[in-house]
Amino acid sequence: MLQHSSTRVLVGLTSCIAIISFVAYNQLNNQKKGLGKKKSEKDASEEKRSYDADELDLINNVNVEIVNACKSMLDHNDNELARTIIDMADQRAKRWMSFRVSGAHCMVGQVGGKSKSKRTFLILDTFVMKPVSPDHRGIREIAFYEAIQATSKRSGFKTYCSLFGPRDRNEKTKESQSCCDEAEIEIETKLLHRLEPFTARYFGTIEYNQNLSLADERVIAETNLEPFGIKLNSYILLNNVTENFSKPCVLDVKLGTKTFEPDASEAKKSYELKKYPSQSEFGFRLTAMRIYDPSNTKAGECGYVYYPKQFGRSRGTQESLKRALIVFLGGANLPKDIRANRSAAIQSILSRLKMIKGWFFDNKSFAFYGSSILIIYEGDTGQNEVDGVQLDMACAKMIDFGRVRRQPGCDLGYLKGLTTLITLLEEILKESFLETSKYIRTKRYGHPTGLRHQEQQ
Repeated sequence: MLQHSSTRVLVGLTSCIAIISFVAYNQLNNQKKGLGKKKSEKDASEEKRSYDADELDLINNVNVEIVNACKSMLDHNDNELARTIIDMADQRAKRWMSFRVSGAHCMVGQVGGKSKSKRTFLILDTFVMKPVSPDHRGIREIAFYEAIQATSKRSGFKTYCSLFGPRDRNEKTKESQSCCDEAEIEIETKLLHRLEPFTARYFGTIEYNQNLSLADERVIAETNLEPFGIKLNSYILLNNVTENFSKPCVLDVKLGTKTFEPDASEAKKSYELKKYPSQSEFGFRLTAMRIYDPSNTKAGECGYVYYPKQFGRSRGTQESLKRALIVFLGGANLPKDIRANRSAAIQSILSRLKMIKGWFFDNKSFAFYGSSILIIYEGDTGQNEVDGVQLDMACAKMIDFGRVRRQPGCDLGYLKGLTTLITLLEEILKESFLETSKYIRTKRYGHPTGLRHQEQQ
C-alpha cells in the first residue's frame, strides 16, 4: 500500500516538473520572439526612414553628393570653350541666313518672360529670334541646343565628347581638357537625340539691331561684349512653332518643383520661392497665356485676351489651377461643334505631354531648372487651312534651357509637374469636353495614342 502511494507521488512530481519546464520554455521562447519582432520592426522602421530620407534628399536636391555631381553641361567659365560654342552657333546660322538680317518685327502677344536686357522676341519670316541672355544662361542655352545638334550627326559623339564631356583642369596651364566616360556620354547623346522632336528647331545665333545703320551695328558688335563672349545684339534663331496656326492660343507653363539651381544664392532661392510658393506642391505654375476670344470685352484689336504672370501666380490651389486651365481651353460651356474640336486638341496635347513624360522616366542624366513647356492650340475653329497650308490642331514644345544641368538619378521635380498637369487636363477632358461613354484611357506613357474618341478607334 505504501509502495503504491510512493509511486503515485513520484509520478505526480514528475508531471509537475514537466509542466513547469514546458511553461518556462514557452515563456522564454515567446520572449525571444518578441525581442526578435521588436528588433525586426525597429530595423524595418529605420530602413524605411532611411529610404524616405534619401528620396526626400533627391526630391529637394539637398543631398550633398547630388549637389556636388549636379554640374552645368558646359564649363562656361572656360573662355576658349565658350568662344568655340558661340562660333559654332554663328556659323550654323550663316548656313541658313546668307543675307543681312532685316525686317524683323516684335512678336505680338509674347507670353514668356523678357531677357535680362529687356529685349523682346522678334519674328523674321518663319523664324523666332530669342534674345540671348548676356549672363551664364545665354551661353548655356546655346550650348544645350548645340549639344542636341551634335547628337544628330555621325561625328556627333566625338564633337559632343570634346565640348560637353567632363573636364579636368590643369592648374599649371589653367587649361581644361575633356575626360570622357564613353558609356556615360553614349547615354547622354541618345537621350538628347530623342529629345529633339519636343523642342523648337534650332538654327544657330545671329546679330541684329533694329533701326540702326550697318556702321552702327558694327560698332555695337565690336564693343558690347559680355563676360561670356555674348554680344548684346545676339539672338537665338528658332523655328516659329505657331507658324501653322491661324489664331494660336498659347500657354507658358513653368515646370519643376524648383526654378532655382542647387548652387543658387540664398537671395536667389528666396526670390524664386516668393514668386509662387505652391510651385513645390504642384510642380508647375502658369506663367502667362493668351486666348483668341474676339467676343470678350477684354480682347485687343486682334481678338486676343492676355493673362499676365500675376494671373498664374494667384492660383494657390489645385482646383483654381484647374479652373485656369479650363479658361485657357475656352471654357466648359462651349457649343457642341467647338467642344468636339477642342476635345481633339486636348487629346493631342495630352499625347505630347505623355511622350515628354516618358522621356523623363528614362532620363537619369539631366535636370531642367527654370524650363517651360509651351502649349498651343488653334483658336479659330472655322477653318482648317490658310493659303493652302493645313493648320495644326495643337502642340506642346519644351523651351528655356539656360539652367540644364547634369544630375544623377532623375528630375523628380519636372516629373511631378508633368504628372499634375496631365492629371488636371485628363479630368478637364473627361468632365467638360467628352461624354463619359467616349472617354477611354489607353497606354499611359511613351505612346502617341493618349485619350481618344471611340469613333476615332
